[in-house]
Amino acid sequence: MGVSLEHRLTSDAKVLTDRQVPGTNSNIDHIVIASSGVWIIDSKKWKGKIEYKADSLTSINARLYVGGKDRTSKVESIYELVISVAQVIEDRTVPIHPALVFIEGDWSTASLPRFLMGKPYVHEGVHISPPKALIKMINEPGALNVESINFLAIKLDEALKPR
Repeated sequence: MGVSLEHRLTSDAKVLTDRQVPGTNSNIDHIVIASSGVWIIDSKKWKGKIEYKADSLTSINARLYVGGKDRTSKVESIYELVISVAQVIEDRTVPIHPALVFIEGDWSTASLPRFLMGKPYVHEGVHISPPKALIKMINEPGALNVESINFLAIKLDEALKPR
């Protein structure tokens, strides 16, 4: 995923890969700093059919299933990573976007129209997506200028060391 990111992102974007979260055993697969904000990406090679659906026709709560197994808790666990990155940035005006990206797996055919329109699933603020759809969102124009991108990349690189 890291090589794909570097080749498909706008020239101003910066990518930090496999970063250790201080004081924990956790790592962040990829941090992308772009005009659209700071993206915290957890990439998965889980196999099986990927579905984001409600438990029943009357339920308003959707869940993430991969190969028939409920993986919603993995989506929710990304917030620990968001907190760590936000503490390093120390600026609430910087947009931080968590994302769970599936490198492999079989997306449900019901998901295809959604991704073709560039609209990944979002579960409690976490984008759930194949790489191409996420890269499209990262490349969208946003609030950060080149100087801000470079400053944040240096700050995050110094605080979150490669694993």
